[in-house]
Amino acid sequence: MTSNELRARKSWLLSFGDVITLLICFFVMAIAINQSDAQRIHLWIESQLDHSYHDLQQRITDAPLTGITVAQDSNGILININTPDAFESAKAIPSPSLENSIVLLGTALAQTPIFQLEQQYPDFIQQAKAANMHWMTEITVEGYTDNDAIAPTSPLRTNWQLSALRAQAVMQRLQQSSNLPPERFNLAGLSEYHPIVDNDSPEHKAQNRRIQIRINAALLKNELP
Repeated sequence: MTSNELRARKSWLLSFGDVITLLICFFVMAIAINQSDAQRIHLWIESQLDHSYHDLQQRITDAPLTGITVAQDSNGILININTPDAFESAKAIPSPSLENSIVLLGTALAQTPIFQLEQQYPDFIQQAKAANMHWMTEITVEGYTDNDAIAPTSPLRTNWQLSALRAQAVMQRLQQSSNLPPERFNLAGLSEYHPIVDNDSPEHKAQNRRIQIRINAALLKNELP
């Protein structure tokens, strides 16, 4: 191999190496930009949830809705329903006072900013669709019981069933009163296995018999068909 041929080969390798380096830099920059965009979107969603939390808290206070509190954690907004007369013992039909509270709560939910984003930010929603993504808001109604066993004469079998039926009753009435799309709602019956205090007194058991409503939001990639 002549010296000219050797120099030509080395020159080609150097050019190829430069191209590979540029491609690596491009992909690193693209990943960084995507991560930066993802972080901005995450912070924006968190700010919307925070705004909605304060709005909903004020509406519940103004109503007023006794026995219903609202909090905020890393999973979104948490509404806690805990009133002694919410349900009859071992039954899943809401009491008249709970029915009234659910109607008022549903009205408050419908006006909460997190459920108005499609109307307030139509350009954002369209941009998300163009990027093959969709805006998702989710309401999960969770039922909890104490650890008292179900009476043998009850048509219900277990506390699993009781907690699920109570969550379902609240979910259905909440959807009807809020008129939010049914596909936004989920339910879970969690029975006696997630107590907030020990079931060692009637007062503590009453605290563990509760309904919790979780509200969350996210921007999700559409699944491939």
